[in-house]
Amino acid sequence: MRNRLNIKSIIKVLGYLVAMEAFIMLIPLAVCLFYGEDDWASFAVASVFSSGVSFPVILITRKSRTVIRAKEGFVITALIWVVYGLFGTIPFMLCSSPINFTDAMFETISGFTTTGVSAIVDVEAQSHGILLWRALTQWIGGLGIILFLLAMLPEMNKSDGLSMFNAETSGITHDKLHPRIRQTALSLWAIYVVVTIVSVVLLWIGPMNLFDSVCQSFSAIATGGFSTRNDGISYWHSRYVMAVLIIVMTVGGVNFMVLYAAWKKGIRQIVNNEVTRIFICSIVVSYFLFVISSILRGEESSVDNYLFLPLFHVVSAITSTGFSISEAEGWGPFALFLTIMLMLSGSCAGSTAGGIKIDRLIVIGRNLLNEIKKTVYPRRTYVINLNGSFLQNSLISRVSAFVTLYIIIVLISTGIITMYGYSFSDSLFMVSSCMGCNGLGYGATGIEGSYAYLPVSVKWLLSLNMLIGRLELFTFMVLLLPSFWRK
Repeated sequence: MRNRLNIKSIIKVLGYLVAMEAFIMLIPLAVCLFYGEDDWASFAVASVFSSGVSFPVILITRKSRTVIRAKEGFVITALIWVVYGLFGTIPFMLCSSPINFTDAMFETISGFTTTGVSAIVDVEAQSHGILLWRALTQWIGGLGIILFLLAMLPEMNKSDGLSMFNAETSGITHDKLHPRIRQTALSLWAIYVVVTIVSVVLLWIGPMNLFDSVCQSFSAIATGGFSTRNDGISYWHSRYVMAVLIIVMTVGGVNFMVLYAAWKKGIRQIVNNEVTRIFICSIVVSYFLFVISSILRGEESSVDNYLFLPLFHVVSAITSTGFSISEAEGWGPFALFLTIMLMLSGSCAGSTAGGIKIDRLIVIGRNLLNEIKKTVYPRRTYVINLNGSFLQNSLISRVSAFVTLYIIIVLISTGIITMYGYSFSDSLFMVSSCMGCNGLGYGATGIEGSYAYLPVSVKWLLSLNMLIGRLELFTFMVLLLPSFWRK
């Protein structure tokens, strides 16, 4: 009986989470009223419906003891992204420019997983409320829905909260900032909010209005990529906007635990962090590779072609933000190859970014080097050090399994999509983009195409890729084991 799932606790926590989503929907509702838009009614219906489902659940389970172990943590963390997606579709289906259920689910999952691929062809035709709702889904999903719950509810300030924190947080290890898990969640959200506010102010100073500044900032710090304009960031034709977003996206790609340490102890905490240094070096090296490629292609020499455009694209790709620029599709095969590599790589564990994560790639690289050394010196003992800590063999095996499984899922998904007649490069790009929670488009999903035009079954497959990528595989895959559900 000890291994039996505590269904009441799972339902109770899900009830709280849906109630929070109902409350969040009141924000775009208020924005619709402010701009005099009729879409306030769609958010009112969505909020009332969500409340009607969640509040009875909370009342019925309020006296039951909350027991969240690792098992319950996995189930809640996996289910909530789907549940939030289902309730989040309502405004998209009831608004003045409605989309069907598949596209609404695709859009909502893309938002909460901070992927940023869109099934809406003309975003400028949408109301301010819908555009803000898209941005809010990314902002909430950036640090994680569960982390938002832990920050809001004091009763989760115990081992129950820790189980969910570990299930949702990305990375190799899960470190806490404070003994109390709620304090950790509050600290991370404090940093997140501060960076968001700074970004809004900086963009507002430039050519953006306040509304665009808020939405673009939500997307940038969450490394999401939804924009309020059909042309994306290119709409503003501003180097200033690109410079601000490059900085914000880079911050979003850094482990928030490291950002907190820098806040408390100084900027040297960032410089001294090995993974962060390699992350920055990866950006610099990739940038120069793009520049070299531009020179070899005979690209016209200009500040945009040799500085802003390639640097913006590199940061957007490696941080999985997915803000796109129209020029990127004309950069040739090498740019396509490097972009896919950056999307698969991702940024630092503990950031808002997707992908495999640089931490894991460092471990894989060092383990590979050790295996080569063992061929020459088989009797020697080799260890792997990451940020001053020695990793156990079990952890190294877990990282190797993660990367292997990640690549296998990408290849299988790519193979399935090619069966629909899409080219290998287009299929690999859209799968890598969705698995890495990136959002960039190319070819069939690029300038001349759109994710909106994909077959229904492909959209559902890519939605599954987004969820698997955001949950970092094991949290999702463990639910497929028959032994997990045994008493």
